[in-house]
Amino acid sequence: MKVALISDIHANLPALEAILNDAHGRGVEAIWNMGDMLGYGASPNEVVELLLKENAQNIMGNYDSKVLKVKEKKKNWKDEKPPEKWFAYNWTYKNLSKGNRDYLAKLPNEIRMETEGKRILLTHGSPDSDEEHITSETPEERFIEIAEKANADVIIFGHSHLPFKHKVGKVWFINPGSVGRQGDGDPRSSYAILNIKHPNLFRIDFYRVEYDIEMAVEAIHNSGLPELFAQMLLEGKSLEKTKEMSEGKIKITIDDSDKLASSYELAKSCGYESEHADQVMNVALNIFDELQPIHELGQKERFLLQNAAILHDIGWINGQKKHHKSSLRIILEDQTLLFDERERLIIGSITRYHRATLPKKKHAHYSSLEPSERKVVSLLAGILRVADGLDRTHQRIIKSVKCEVTLGKIIIKCLVVRSSEADRQAALDKGQLMEKAFDKKLAIEWQI
Repeated sequence: MKVALISDIHANLPALEAILNDAHGRGVEAIWNMGDMLGYGASPNEVVELLLKENAQNIMGNYDSKVLKVKEKKKNWKDEKPPEKWFAYNWTYKNLSKGNRDYLAKLPNEIRMETEGKRILLTHGSPDSDEEHITSETPEERFIEIAEKANADVIIFGHSHLPFKHKVGKVWFINPGSVGRQGDGDPRSSYAILNIKHPNLFRIDFYRVEYDIEMAVEAIHNSGLPELFAQMLLEGKSLEKTKEMSEGKIKITIDDSDKLASSYELAKSCGYESEHADQVMNVALNIFDELQPIHELGQKERFLLQNAAILHDIGWINGQKKHHKSSLRIILEDQTLLFDERERLIIGSITRYHRATLPKKKHAHYSSLEPSERKVVSLLAGILRVADGLDRTHQRIIKSVKCEVTLGKIIIKCLVVRSSEADRQAALDKGQLMEKAFDKKLAIEWQI
């Protein structure tokens, strides 16, 4: 079996045509597509129709899914999403035929099959989430976790736009890269060919193919799409990197005061309750300092906690329901926040767990963290949960805290202006993560 593996076409018809011509010239027998057929490019209908003509095996990508949700999400997304992404979603939806929308809506999120004795799984991001970025830099522990539960010998995926292969035990991970929108600075189109002759003879080859970029750029111009989308193709870079280049930004070291200021600005733009956020921040940092001898974290982690406390409730801009998840999404996506990708992921994860469910490895954002980072998230989110509970009534009754640590217990002694059983009980109710992270029971005492 000789199969062309493709992904992340993003409505770039010239790139897809070049890939298919190259693949057929190499004798492929089938096309397997890992999703994201839509977005940024000018030819969504033509791409879908060419894949249908090729009888390709197609699955739904996260971008395809978002385009199909434009009608129901328009009111919120118009304000929430970065303007370029919202434009791309909306333009694609309007320019995609009803027949193609109906076809895409019926696509599965994954396909499982058996070929030459190999169990194959086609997915977009990962088996857990179509938005999980798996790259060659993903922690080995995460590869092992996916391999153990995927029930497959070969896992083929896209989304990160970076071609690579990786083997864990007997399980192969394969990302063919992106057909239509590169992220590594090489503008050429990327795909792979999988060749399985029998269960013990397995081969994967990666290819980069020149295509008519000028034709793709001209189509973008003629369609009224942003110039930024054309520059993405010419530079072979992501939207964020291309935007940074187009605005003439120079990479500089950003100090903590600038980062902190950006957190406050984002919080303000989301209409946060500043007095509550500052109270939670102060109490959380007070607890962090008191418990430093046992958690042994430093100023870097303290600063992450500080910013997470400021931002923990920004998801309320989308309503109370699941606002902790909204906070995570905003932190990961907002371009004004001056933190790098890893810092965003840690801060966002801390805010994600300031309420409701405790951290679980099945959560894609949490699983993508290094084991040491997961420990930091659990410790800091545990502290944030308790600090948030201690201001459950938003009355800011706590002036300071002292922590007494015994063999099996942490006693938080709160100096308060008056008692509030509602606040004390809320902190105890939310203390499960802190107890688990520190492996100690939690007690809270008022001191007036």
